[in-house]
Amino acid sequence: MPHSDRACPACTSTTGAGERSRRADLHALLVETLAEPPDWMSLPGCEWPLFETVAGLASEFEAARRHLDLLACIPPEEPNLRRERYTAIFASGKPKFWLYESAALTGKILGPQTFEMARLYQAAKLEAVGAELPDHISLELAFLSHLAGSTQEKEFLESHAFWMIDLGRALSRSGDKVYAPIGALLADWLESALAPTPLHAKEGKRGRVPTLPCPDDCTLCGFCVQVCPTRALKILEDTKSTSLVLEAADCIHCGKCERICEFHTLRMNPPTASEIRVQTLRESPQVHCQNCSQTVASQAEMDYIVSQIGEADWQHLCLDCRPALYI
Repeated sequence: MPHSDRACPACTSTTGAGERSRRADLHALLVETLAEPPDWMSLPGCEWPLFETVAGLASEFEAARRHLDLLACIPPEEPNLRRERYTAIFASGKPKFWLYESAALTGKILGPQTFEMARLYQAAKLEAVGAELPDHISLELAFLSHLAGSTQEKEFLESHAFWMIDLGRALSRSGDKVYAPIGALLADWLESALAPTPLHAKEGKRGRVPTLPCPDDCTLCGFCVQVCPTRALKILEDTKSTSLVLEAADCIHCGKCERICEFHTLRMNPPTASEIRVQTLRESPQVHCQNCSQTVASQAEMDYIVSQIGEADWQHLCLDCRPALYI
C-alpha cells in the first residue's frame, strides 16, 4: 500500500481514538479484505477487527450500524479456502469483478486511471509498496486512509469513489457469503462519505421514510411491500407500468423495508418532499407478450432475470403462450 516516511493514519490510529482515526482504520481494514485475505478473515465475521471497527463507528454513523448484523453472520472458513474464494472471484484469468479502476471503467488493465493514481501518490510523497498497479482498490483505499480528515479526502472521493461504489454494489448482489457483505459495506460507507451531510445514527430513524437514492437499482421485487406493517409501501400495476409508491403519512419509520432490501437499494432518509403525501419511488414500463400482448412483467424485473440467467425466448412470452415453444 502507499507508504511514506511520515506517519500514516492507517498505521498509527486505534479504534476509539476519534472519528478521523476510526475512519482511517475502516479504510485500512477494507484494504486487507480486498487484497490477499489475511488470517483473521478465516474467523467468524463477529471476531474480525473490521467488525470491531464498524461497531465503534455505529454509534455515530448509520452507514456503519446497518452492516453489523451482516458482518456478524459471515461464517468461519479455513485460510486456504478463503484464499481460493478470493482467487475465484477476483484473480483467476478473467475475474468476475475487476479490482483495478482502469479495468472496471475501460476494460483495460493499464489505463489513464493507473497513471493518474501514480501521480497522486508521487505528489503526496508516497510510494506504492508491492506488485499491484497503482489503481488497485487496495492501494486507493490505503490512500483514502492516509487522507482521512484532510481537505483532499473529499476531492479524492469525488474523483475516484464511484467505481468502488459500483464494485461494492455488484459484490453485494453476488450472493457470496463473505464478499457480498463486504461489498455492501464498502458501497454504503463511501456513499455516506460523499453525502453533503453524513447520516449519523445518533439522529435516529424517527421521521425518516423509505427512499431510493438510485431508483434504477430497484428490481421491484416487492419484498419491502410485504414487510411494511402499515402498507405505506405499495406496488401498483396497470397495463403500462409497475410502480413502487410510498404514502408518507402512513409510514411509522420502523426501517423494516430497509433491512429486507437484498440489494441495499432502499434507504431510510429524511423526507425531501414532506408536502407530497403519495410519492412514486420507482416506475418501470411493462413488458408485453410478443404473441398476444398480455403483460409479462415489468422491465425492471425482466432486466434482473436476464442479468441472472441470460436471455431466452420464453422470457418474451406470457404463461399462456410459452407452452407453444415446446410443441
